[in-house]
Amino acid sequence: MCDTCFSLENEWFTASGLGRVHSWTVCHHAFHRGFASLAPYVLLTVDLAEGVRMVAPMVVPDACRLAIGLPVILDYQDRHDDITVPRFRIHGEDDADG
Repeated sequence: MCDTCFSLENEWFTASGLGRVHSWTVCHHAFHRGFASLAPYVLLTVDLAEGVRMVAPMVVPDACRLAIGLPVILDYQDRHDDITVPRFRIHGEDDADG
């Protein structure tokens, strides 16, 4: 939804996956039972370079390393044969948990 005019019109485009941390929260209680084994986890709100804001978990749940404006990059994790989830990692760091 457009945050200016609230339009539901949308357009798909390829994004770089590069962004900066806008905000975050540490989730001690999973919003869905499928994420219960991951708690506590860090959920990031990221402003992507293309102007889109996106929410996804952080690869390594270490909120102590976060700061507003920290550069991050979008990554993906296969959770099951037919389920892939987006997640963010600090830009320039390797995926520490595979």
